[in-house]
Amino acid sequence: MRRIFVLPTSWAGWGLFIAFMMLVLAGTWPVIGLVNRATLVMGLPLMVVWSYVIILSCVAVMLVGNRIVERDDHE
Repeated sequence: MRRIFVLPTSWAGWGLFIAFMMLVLAGTWPVIGLVNRATLVMGLPLMVVWSYVIILSCVAVMLVGNRIVERDDHE
């Protein structure tokens, strides 16, 4: 039987997979609907702050992923 998805094989890989899935869920409609309010945080609308948090979290997860790949000597 042929697999459609490639699953992680290490604990670090599973952690990155879970972190990535959490970021995807953080950017979907049900979560955005909870954050979409007329509230200011540091002078910015809450929706803008939430977008910045998601973007910076994506950068952090990608940096951690790159460090793990460099450490394991994968190509």
